[in-house]
Amino acid sequence: MSFSIDTVTELLESRSTKTCCTKAFVTGLCIAALALPEEKNKIRLQLRTKELAELASELLTKQFSASPEICRTVKAGREVYLLDFYSKSLSTYLRSVDRVDPDRTLAETAGFRCKDCATDFLRGAFAICGTVNDPQKSYHAEFILPTPMRARLLSGLLENVFSLPKTVKRGERTGVYYKNNEIVADLLNYLGAGMCSLAVTNSYIERDIRNTENRATNCVARNISKSVDAAMRQIDAIKALIASGKMLSLPEELRYTAELRLENPDASLFELSHMHEPPISKSGLNRRLTRLLEEAEELNQ
Repeated sequence: MSFSIDTVTELLESRSTKTCCTKAFVTGLCIAALALPEEKNKIRLQLRTKELAELASELLTKQFSASPEICRTVKAGREVYLLDFYSKSLSTYLRSVDRVDPDRTLAETAGFRCKDCATDFLRGAFAICGTVNDPQKSYHAEFILPTPMRARLLSGLLENVFSLPKTVKRGERTGVYYKNNEIVADLLNYLGAGMCSLAVTNSYIERDIRNTENRATNCVARNISKSVDAAMRQIDAIKALIASGKMLSLPEELRYTAELRLENPDASLFELSHMHEPPISKSGLNRRLTRLLEEAEELNQ
């Protein structure tokens, strides 16, 4: 099953049993319903699983005295279930959510009765038109609505709980989405899909740890590469000084350091400084090697 289906399965188990919240859940399902023009008050719901279709049919019958017909079909290679039914009250509700009224909220339109109604409404909305990506791939939760007005009203409801979501056109439909990992996890937890929310959080933590390890590994690799390049420049300079005979005129301490570098081309500055008898500091070693490089550069002038 997809991560979205797993999420829907989990959140359905968290539905409230209160009458007002159950009605809010059903109206949330109907946020993505279509009014069929061929017959008055005829409505169609498209659901992604047989279990959800049977639950929706049961609740519509109890809440709105509807008599849905379930039809299994395949769209874009995926199995879906269509529910066709008649309901004057839900037809009125759909017309109301599609009317332009900038002052109207979804809570007012759907008739929420308690503080939990918004949660169950969003559960229903996600069950019918919500998607969430597998967190191992990306963080993206989206509701896809059939009209811009329904997207605007749902955005307002989501903004009251989280933050204002972004919107995008999906052909003739409108997507309302979040791509922030924390908000996606909070949304799933708010809907009642706690295990899926935890999966998103754990995925982010694991990804952050991997990124930190990769940055550390890359940093070490860069430092090693810089050390190797520096050692090669020092060795080339020392060989040039020896070939020119200039090395014999340099102070004994520089000749001693040059000999150690030639004998230990892979040694780090720390290791090379402790090979001296007596050991010298890294800064002291660096000054000697810099002096050798400068003496070699003078040969080319």
